[in-house]
Amino acid sequence: MQLHKLVENGYESAYCNMLNNIEMQDAKEEWIESRAEELIKNFSNDNDWQIIELLKIKLESKSIDDDIYNQFIVDICYSQAKTEYKEKFNKWRF
Repeated sequence: MQLHKLVENGYESAYCNMLNNIEMQDAKEEWIESRAEELIKNFSNDNDWQIIELLKIKLESKSIDDDIYNQFIVDICYSQAKTEYKEKFNKWRF
């Protein structure tokens, strides 16, 4: 009977840990999404043409269009948000 109870408690503990990990991952993704959206808004102005021209030079390409540029901005903003998350929240982990 005691072994059965230990196994049951082990399953319950594993289930609670799994739920806790899912909640933490969801909170992390929500924070990153929110921060990335904030950063993306910083690029919504008329000076973006300068960045596009610089990208064309650096990538040796004349075919950088709005889709490529927008994907670049999204990628870099999400990357920055992930870095900020690590710096902000992982410093308390041992």
